[in-house]
Amino acid sequence: MLQPVQTKICIFPAIFLLIMLYSLDSLGQIYNKENVSVLPFDGWQGYNADGFQEMLTGKITTRIINSQRFNVVDRANLKRTIEEQNLQLSGIIDDSTVVEVGKLAGVQKFIVGNFTGNTVEHYPPKYNDDGKVKEKAYYQATVSVTIRMLEVESSHYGESAEASASGRGENSEAAFTHALDSLAESVVAEFEQHFAIQTFIKDLERSTVTIPRGRDSGVKVGMNFVVHDLKHQSDLSPDKVEINSNTGDIGRLKIVSTESNTAQGRLFGDFSQVVVGNIIRETKDRVKIEASILDKFFGRVTVNAGADLGLTKGSTFNVMKQQKDIIDPKSGEVYATRFKPIGTVIITEVQPTFARGKIVKGRYFIREGMKLKETTPFGGWAGLSIGYGLFNIEGDVNRTESRFELDTWKGTVSPIVRNQYRETYGKEIATVDYTDKAELPQFSSVLQISTYFKSPVRKVSTGLDFKLYNFGEQDLGAVSADLSLSQNIGILPEILYLTPGIGFGIGRSTQQIPTNIVKTLSQGKDDQLTAYSFFVLGKLSARLKLGKLVLWADADYHTLRFSQWEYRVGTGETDEEGKETTERRLIARNLVPYPDVRIPATVSIGITGEFDFTLPGGPSSSFPGLVRR
Repeated sequence: MLQPVQTKICIFPAIFLLIMLYSLDSLGQIYNKENVSVLPFDGWQGYNADGFQEMLTGKITTRIINSQRFNVVDRANLKRTIEEQNLQLSGIIDDSTVVEVGKLAGVQKFIVGNFTGNTVEHYPPKYNDDGKVKEKAYYQATVSVTIRMLEVESSHYGESAEASASGRGENSEAAFTHALDSLAESVVAEFEQHFAIQTFIKDLERSTVTIPRGRDSGVKVGMNFVVHDLKHQSDLSPDKVEINSNTGDIGRLKIVSTESNTAQGRLFGDFSQVVVGNIIRETKDRVKIEASILDKFFGRVTVNAGADLGLTKGSTFNVMKQQKDIIDPKSGEVYATRFKPIGTVIITEVQPTFARGKIVKGRYFIREGMKLKETTPFGGWAGLSIGYGLFNIEGDVNRTESRFELDTWKGTVSPIVRNQYRETYGKEIATVDYTDKAELPQFSSVLQISTYFKSPVRKVSTGLDFKLYNFGEQDLGAVSADLSLSQNIGILPEILYLTPGIGFGIGRSTQQIPTNIVKTLSQGKDDQLTAYSFFVLGKLSARLKLGKLVLWADADYHTLRFSQWEYRVGTGETDEEGKETTERRLIARNLVPYPDVRIPATVSIGITGEFDFTLPGGPSSSFPGLVRR
């Protein structure tokens, strides 16, 4: 009676062991690398043809081996097969012979290539004005090829492509070598594009998936995969499953770690329909990372994506708010969900599996749990302003009356002492009477035009202001330009700001005096006096943001002062165009009605048009607010 029981105890482990061995064998058969070989390229025109053809063949072979996607049958194995069949290497001249050799050597695909052009140009050195070499001489080479894929089983050509590359070197051989390096990269990249890795999800735990392919079959950290709404079947290799334009995709994942025969990836975005067994396929397209807000604290958030998904400091996300589901009115099936961007988050700190960011737009509408969708990097805000205000004027008035002798021959002005004057040819008398000159007004109007750029994370603004000062009826005019750096302090962030800042600038003022005096001194080269002033400034602004418009008020204090008045006079020398050059000379203060003019402060109000701008690069989407089911 005990014998059957003993038999069962012995048989069950054996059956279990057989099942395990069969499972492991099946797992090992999930993916078999195809055998490929690169035939020698031909068609090179010019010297060392065999050398350059062999060089490109070797470079492409090396890169395919490094990709780990295929088993590469090298030239030595092909040559051995050819010799065993009493063929010569040079005898491989037609497709039928190539196919025959491929079948004998176990090759499934041949890469066949031809050079369609190879040129090199010499560029002589470039020199600067001092005769020193600014750029050394070099050679520029350009090489182009056509590539075809010969399928051994069908004896037909499959994929084909064209590629070209350029290289620079100190001689023609170095230039061609660099060009062939770049060309090999292009060829392999094109080759991989047509043979994307395709496998299935072996295991799924929350957002982490395991796939049965690893680095030994070309899977690398950072690769992106699309999850398709197809299931792996045990009787069909996953890389043989046909995927077309009608095949639905239900998720995205990025590889975060690899082993020899397996790899792990992180799902992101909406992956609620992803299950074990779904077919996944490598994509070379830039995949937009999607995440969710785990926590919000004032203007900062924590998100459930980190360095494992490729996030870096500066990564930018739109915060998406669900608007409505697109539903079939008859069946009630939800086909898509429409989302609306309501804010922007910029990543400031990246951890392995999560990241922290700063809300730069929409902080009053963003909530925990909302979706994030990666977008083009946000650069900040640019504004263009116009304003009007008052400026304070301080200065002295030169209330004197004097008579001067003008020597038009010598270009001199001399005071006349005790009314003694002897009129001679080439001299005349000029009277300067400033006794009725009005005092400078204490305040007058200023027109201000400004532009600025505001950083999104640090809230620092760099501004450029142009001001036009109106002195009323006085024979004075002035303009200034200044560059400032301001810190935006949010009283009500994104709505009301105080912006203290500092800066520096340059001002220019002009002043009129009796024309005959200036013309005599300048020998006809000038008709007014000019003064320049370099200054520093401190400023305080208040800004109220109303959508794309900003209302503002500025108060500036600066050291703008005009006290060195000059006129232009000829030097007697000519420039390259044959025109006489001029230089500036100071004029005596007693000839200037307002010898010292100071503008210590301005107060102005205005309006700004403020616009977002993005940085080059980053993902884009034609339909950023639609998520299909």
